[in-house]
Amino acid sequence: MSVLLPLYVYPSPGAWDPLYNAAKAHADVEFTVIVNPCSGPCVGSLPDQVYLDEIPKLKTYENIRTLGYVATNYTTKSLNDVLAEIDQYAKWSMLTNNTKLRMDGIFFDETPSTFDPSKFAYLKRASEAVKNGTRFRDRFVVHNPGLIPTSILTSKSFLSQSYMNLSDITVVFEETFDKWIEKSTFDALQKSQARKSKSAVILHSLPTVSKTVVDWVVEQIGDAAGWIFLTNVKTKDEYYHNFSGLFNDMVKAMD
Repeated sequence: MSVLLPLYVYPSPGAWDPLYNAAKAHADVEFTVIVNPCSGPCVGSLPDQVYLDEIPKLKTYENIRTLGYVATNYTTKSLNDVLAEIDQYAKWSMLTNNTKLRMDGIFFDETPSTFDPSKFAYLKRASEAVKNGTRFRDRFVVHNPGLIPTSILTSKSFLSQSYMNLSDITVVFEETFDKWIEKSTFDALQKSQARKSKSAVILHSLPTVSKTVVDWVVEQIGDAAGWIFLTNVKTKDEYYHNFSGLFNDMVKAMD
């Protein structure tokens, strides 16, 4: 099991220390970290110096993979704009002459969940921009539709018409804890036709719970997905802007 971490925390001094401490203490846990300095890569410029100083520190840990954040607005965003953002991430190490700013791949946010040939072609072109060539160290692609309808997720023909064929990981569920624990959702995730090794589940708005409960949640999610993130932050648009009190317990449960 691995952590898929939306690292939307501004890297002020000490802000990323919980990640560094966890990566050091739990060397067997893999952290795939999404870097998002400007709701994207800051097209036309580099991130500010605080980001440029902090991102290379991530690369000092062998169990941390870095992905650049790119939103597709469910493929309504111009494909040229998406390709330009991918290209900007790819230029970071060259523009700064610092190989530790080289990203390992791209996290595509707001991707569609219902199959459509034109949307598949759009995402295929975007994925190829990451996977072709050597601009990204791992050529790693993540899709985040946020929520795949249960009728699709449990269908035996799921993979025949699936965007998962274009990605290394797909976030099959990103929602509140309360929504996850509903019987219809819980059962659908357990019966998902998606490969566990290519599936991620992100839960926010968890209640205040004991480590025993965190252990149980991680175990249950682990039956359906190989990639996990949990937070008890309940404020919309702030879910991933700090490290919640659950972070250490989650990592310990995964180790």
